[in-house]
Amino acid sequence: MKGFSKFVVALTACATALLVFSCENDINEIGNDLFDGASSNVFYAKVISYNTNNDSIRSDEQMLQNAMLGVYEEPVFGRTKARFYSQARIGILNPEFGENAAMDSVILSIPVYYKTGEENIQIDTTYVYLQEGETPTDSATIRIKRTYKLDSIYGNSELPITLQVKEVAKYMQSQDSIHFSNPDLSNCQGCDNINKIEVLPQLLGAQQISNKVITYQTKKKNDPETELPPVTIKIKLDKDYFQQKFIDNEGSSDMVDQASFIRNFFRGIEISTPEEQGFLFHFQSASTQFNLAMYYHYDDPDAEEDEEETKNATLPLFFASYWSPTPGYNVQVNQFEHANRSSQFVNAYTNPNTVQGDSRLYLAGMDGTKTIIQIAQEELDEITHNVQNNGWAIVGAELSIHVDDNYGLKKPPYLFAWFNYTEDGKVKHKSFTDVTEYYNRYPTAVQFNPPYNYKEDNKTYTIRITDYIKSIVERGEVYEDAKIVLSVGNFLMMPTSAYSEILNPQNPYWSDRAFNPNRVVLHGNNSEQADKQMKLKIYYTKK
Repeated sequence: MKGFSKFVVALTACATALLVFSCENDINEIGNDLFDGASSNVFYAKVISYNTNNDSIRSDEQMLQNAMLGVYEEPVFGRTKARFYSQARIGILNPEFGENAAMDSVILSIPVYYKTGEENIQIDTTYVYLQEGETPTDSATIRIKRTYKLDSIYGNSELPITLQVKEVAKYMQSQDSIHFSNPDLSNCQGCDNINKIEVLPQLLGAQQISNKVITYQTKKKNDPETELPPVTIKIKLDKDYFQQKFIDNEGSSDMVDQASFIRNFFRGIEISTPEEQGFLFHFQSASTQFNLAMYYHYDDPDAEEDEEETKNATLPLFFASYWSPTPGYNVQVNQFEHANRSSQFVNAYTNPNTVQGDSRLYLAGMDGTKTIIQIAQEELDEITHNVQNNGWAIVGAELSIHVDDNYGLKKPPYLFAWFNYTEDGKVKHKSFTDVTEYYNRYPTAVQFNPPYNYKEDNKTYTIRITDYIKSIVERGEVYEDAKIVLSVGNFLMMPTSAYSEILNPQNPYWSDRAFNPNRVVLHGNNSEQADKQMKLKIYYTKK
């Protein structure tokens, strides 16, 4: 995932606006202070926090800096399966396969993340073409096997899972189409449900994978070091199917240009997992190494009697993404199947205590779980009174959020938040101005949502909303029916800034939730543990 110069803000409608089992509207409405807490006074403001869940989130290529595959189940949030769809672009337009062309093999390569360092890479070298008892020379041929440990993995990594590949049966729409993670929910009432992506029944290929990935390299022993083979999962596909699909259709007008190819000839692939237990993992959906290669041979009309009578060739398909460095990209979609959710989790978002607040808050990536936080108006009135009459100067404001660590879940690196309010009868969603004030270039700058401190591991997250509070109690801004929305994950970051700046600070829905596997249970404001209750800390000095 390298250069990125495209910036798209899309607006979509949703079929429903229900609290539960609805999909989120994408928003394009545009909505500083560093402080020393040790030298400030602290006022603890009461908040109300409760659970909610939208059953679908936006999960198309514009959201997918990475993509997810696999399955994972645990007792609280249940089982989540991730499947992935992508259109493909043909590597050679109007290909000519040659006389008596025959497909030799078809390989789908899926680039993954892996752990670096010598301790994480096992290297085995063997000699090939060596006769028994023969002493190898410096020019002997060697085969190098490298075994890598899979990284960016979540779940039970000891269980193998299977990746299955099928062909998409229906045109997946154009690049500006918006897709959601739940295939059963349409983007709008009465419109065609483009989230229901149909596939052909034939299985093109399958490969069982584990938490390790193996690459092979063949070279002369004394050859200089060359670029290492890419670390990819390789799935062998049905060569006869691709023989009939491509070689037997040489000259098809649908292979003359990319638009016809994508719409009519080869509409894309689906990668899914049949297992019910296993692990989820990231893969690099934007990498040029994510491709399909068709290896074939054909008769060589110019071959001499003592030469090979056939030639070898390759026809590639590329799954370029919105985040790829190459121009032109495909529709890509991650979709998720959720099952076996615990009764405590389901009850939390179907029966939230919107008056007194919930004792526990449930947040998970790859779904629409969120926490709604409301600041008591009497608290804001008291702070405003002190600002106006008692010389308070607000120098900091932060939500302090505690983890319930009784479930053994790996703590997410980030939580993030935005706010909404009602204006002219419509709900508007905005990012906090604190996002740009605090989130300049991490990790050197103070952050709106600092990463979880694993070293200290104090089981606490912080969301800084200083400018938001100041706008209300010092500048007199009025936000009718204001609510803070908290979710697991982080904002999408800009590749061109080495992932140090937010891609779209005006749109709170541009986040990594669609490829974020993390889950967490938090203490709400109504927790029975008083010291763990969610609070808003207001830091102030007196003039």
